[in-house]
Amino acid sequence: MNIFRRIYLRAGLSVAVFGIIAAGTAAAASDQPFFNYKGKAWKASDLTSGTQQAAYDVEVEHFEKLKRVADAAVFDMHVAELAKSKNKSTQEVEKDLIKVKEPSDGEAKTWFEKNKDRIPYPFEQIKGEIKRLITAEQTQGKRQELVNKLKKDGKFSLAVNEPVAPVLDIDTLGYPALGNPKAKVKVVEFADYQCPHCRHAADVMKKLLPRYKDRIQFVYMDFPINPSGVSRAVAEGAVCASEQNKFWEYHTLAFSKQSTLTKDSPVALAKELKLEEKAFDACMKSGKASALVEKSKQEAERLGVSGTPAIYVNGKRQLVGHTEADMSAMIEKALK
Repeated sequence: MNIFRRIYLRAGLSVAVFGIIAAGTAAAASDQPFFNYKGKAWKASDLTSGTQQAAYDVEVEHFEKLKRVADAAVFDMHVAELAKSKNKSTQEVEKDLIKVKEPSDGEAKTWFEKNKDRIPYPFEQIKGEIKRLITAEQTQGKRQELVNKLKKDGKFSLAVNEPVAPVLDIDTLGYPALGNPKAKVKVVEFADYQCPHCRHAADVMKKLLPRYKDRIQFVYMDFPINPSGVSRAVAEGAVCASEQNKFWEYHTLAFSKQSTLTKDSPVALAKELKLEEKAFDACMKSGKASALVEKSKQEAERLGVSGTPAIYVNGKRQLVGHTEADMSAMIEKALK
């Protein structure tokens, strides 16, 4: 089924992006000639922020494909060498190296429950497909473990440089922030209140902020891309909650009720938080909230953001997963 292939490829890409190991000193694409126009050589850094980001995204995609090809080639070379030394076939050696047990019904059910929001089929109908997917994931994981060990042992390294993300100026003035405004690390997130990954990222940041205290600053900005208009209405409500110093309480409550949000949710959320109703209503009708959310949306578009959550650290777009481990590692790397 195509749906499983898409899920598997997305998961594989996420791991690959976060686990990049490259040799040599990386060179920023923005410093290299990009194209010639009217007798002038233009670099990506000469162009708009959105174009810089788009060029970088293409380079990352290319780099990831090369990395996967290199990993596969090294794995095959290693297996061939072992086969020769042991006087066995490559199939026998690979079978010895990659031992994966058949997933149980319970494991398949657990996987289904974690991903059922993306799968429009009943469990019993696709149980076999899920088991095959789990087996494929575990097999790929074992192969990657072996390749990573070869890297760790110094037997394998990439000779291609990792692309360097452009550093973009982000206009965060007037948007809610937590942490130290003078911190070395500034994390900016563009998000949508109806985006499940954004909800997860919000939960993770809530855990990480107390850990890093005054060493980072976190800024939240809206990018309501859900066409229903619900995300935008909720975002405007957050602006009005901010006027009563209740932005973060509203923010957390809105994400906790993500599955039931409607265009009427701003009023319901305000009531639950016991905000002053007349002031909240006046704010919602004034156009101020709408203007601030629109400004944030336009800033995201200027930067080339096309999906949520979009996370930037010190102006660099981060291509990492949204687990606590991923985001913590992202911050630790920036702090170093």
